[in-house]
Amino acid sequence: MSKRDEILKEILSDPDLMKKYNINKAELDNLQPFRPESKKIVDILATIINENDNDRTGRQIYMTIKNIHKI
Repeated sequence: MSKRDEILKEILSDPDLMKKYNINKAELDNLQPFRPESKKIVDILATIINENDNDRTGRQIYMTIKNIHKI
């Protein structure tokens, strides 16, 4: 498991987020972003983590999320 995936799981393991976005323990254990069945919040957080790790600015990250996820 990559460091980025570990960070994503750590963020989504928060009980409030799990409840709000209807993520159960099994989904959290088998979390894979950018799959057709993945939840939008998972993809957005994964994008933020990946782009931040690539030294992108907040504005660049926002534009990437906006374009990819059609927000």
